Amino acid sequence: ARIPVCAHRNAYPFFGMAKMMDSKDFSVDWLKEGVEEKVVKWALDLRYEDIRIDVLEEAKRAVLDTIGTALGAQRLKITQVVNSFVAQSFPGNSAQVWFSEQRTSALGAALANGLITDGLDVHDTGHYTKGHAGAAIIPCAFAALTIAGSKISGKEFLTSLVAAYEVGYRAGNAMHESISDYHSSGAWNALGCAIFCSRILALTPEETMHALGIAEYYGPRSQIMRVVNIPSMLKDGSGQGAFVGLQSVLLAKEGFTGKGCPIISKKSICHIYDDLGKEWRLLKHHVYKKYAVCYWAQPSIAGTIAVMKDNKIDPRDVKSITCNTFKEATGLQQNIPKNTEEAQYCILYPIAAAAYHGKLGPNEVDGKALHDPEILELAKKVTIKEDTKLTSDMGDPSLKGKSSSMTANVAWVEVVTKDGKKYVSQKSRVPWDHLAGEKAPGNDEIAEKFMWLGGEAGYKAEALKRVVEMCYKLESLSDSSVLESSLLPGTVNFQKCQVCSIM
Repeated sequence: ARIPVCAHRNAYPFFGMAKMMDSKDFSVDWLKEGVEEKVVKWALDLRYEDIRIDVLEEAKRAVLDTIGTALGAQRLKITQVVNSFVAQSFPGNSAQVWFSEQRTSALGAALANGLITDGLDVHDTGHYTKGHAGAAIIPCAFAALTIAGSKISGKEFLTSLVAAYEVGYRAGNAMHESISDYHSSGAWNALGCAIFCSRILALTPEETMHALGIAEYYGPRSQIMRVVNIPSMLKDGSGQGAFVGLQSVLLAKEGFTGKGCPIISKKSICHIYDDLGKEWRLLKHHVYKKYAVCYWAQPSIAGTIAVMKDNKIDPRDVKSITCNTFKEATGLQQNIPKNTEEAQYCILYPIAAAAYHGKLGPNEVDGKALHDPEILELAKKVTIKEDTKLTSDMGDPSLKGKSSSMTANVAWVEVVTKDGKKYVSQKSRVPWDHLAGEKAPGNDEIAEKFMWLGGEAGYKAEALKRVVEMCYKLESLSDSSVLESSLLPGTVNFQKCQVCSIM
């Protein structure tokens, strides 16, 4: 079946915007002096006590959610491929490839754990970036701990993590506002990684500015629509983002120069950084995924599950499913997937799988499920239609119409059964997306998601609960690397640590 091509240049308001960055006519006149210095000063001077409690709680949820995503990806082929590659290409003993006994260098760990986390499309997401921060920042963060030279407390880890997310999310927003192509997350989350590592490795402000410039220059400007239309293990470039972020800091620390970061200091976009420390994007724009598929497919999945459950419809009695949704979602694959990468960027098959199972995780987008005759037959009965009335009617008023918001993600679903009865869902948005009017998940919901993903990967519930406890008490650790050192293969073995005594 032909893979449909999404006419994405007409799908986003930021394409064709005036004063886009163009590598053919770059000018230093575009840049505003002093902006990078202010951003770096804020990031390096930030203290644990400066951060709101609810922001710190969100950071801890982000850590657990990202580790859970990597855990859920353990049985995917990408994990085997990456582990083999890293073993051959990045010899070393300082760092750990998650959920394995394999040791590697810090750069090898950042790359491996970033690629594996990016392999399952259920990681956190940032509005106005159209991409993912945690999939790069958190693997890179733990890799940096191994070469820090001293113990990094849980409080310092969380403080550096918040700084990384806040700068990273703004960099993603700024990049979409100023560059015409729709690029992968690695292009901007590398800057968030550079912020974390600059703090942990004690770079000077001058070195940090060079690190940001290197990360912005070397970050993967991958064409994300290529992967949407031709799915592969390339995914969203977050493995490379993690690698480049750490690499940029190590280079800057040695004296490598790269100062000059237009994504921060360009005059038309530098205002995006003005509210650092005042508005927390970890609270305002940070969201989590409930289903292991592209964000664009989430409303159709949620609507299908709701209408099937509410009306107690047996999937075998379904004659047709019609998902009426927004334009971008119609650009997702509409053929039958042959592998998990295609399944995660598909829309017909996930809807059918969700109709049968009421959920969509690694077991539904990989392995035997891809060959289940009942799901495949139901997928043939699914139709996707564009509803031009489904526009962004909710979201952040201060940014709506000015940026690449994801709040247009809406769908409504119609199911017709073989006896001729018709069932229609309400408008469905992305579950857990608070900017779309949905309730954001708290500690219990993210823990439940972690337990689900870990269970599907074959890990014991008791061991998984200990990971949850450690993440949610991260500020109590005198050495935050204890958390990562506990993520071993099989049943997730746990070493005795400080935090356990306060449970």
